Amino acid sequence: MLVVDASAVVDVVAEMPPGEDVRERLDNDGELAAPHLIDLEVLQALRRFARSGDLSPDRAQIAIEDFEDLSLTRYPHVALLDRIWALRDRLSAYDAAYVALAEAIGVPLVTCDAKLASAAAGIAAVELFSPID
Repeated sequence: MLVVDASAVVDVVAEMPPGEDVRERLDNDGELAAPHLIDLEVLQALRRFARSGDLSPDRAQIAIEDFEDLSLTRYPHVALLDRIWALRDRLSAYDAAYVALAEAIGVPLVTCDAKLASAAAGIAAVELFSPID
């Protein structure tokens, strides 16, 4: 099992670098987890890409459909609130939700966000994918 954050999922479903490498990693593990927050974060990122022209509206719709088809177990973050709050000096509440979940279930967090990966060092195992990998 892996915890996956919105940056990694968006790169996969929108077919942006390094999405292919991330997809290969996710396919090799099979079981994916994320806090419920991921749904809104992925949609917001796809909205931003569609509005900026980085994705056509049709391509963004396909990405949403691919996201909906992704086998992803969503976890409520209510049980993680105390830990999310404890991480407030290192991480935003949004990023801390992913880190706290990875820590709680004892699995790596897959991300394409270098800032999150750096801030999470020593808290949870993090696998960072970036276009220069």
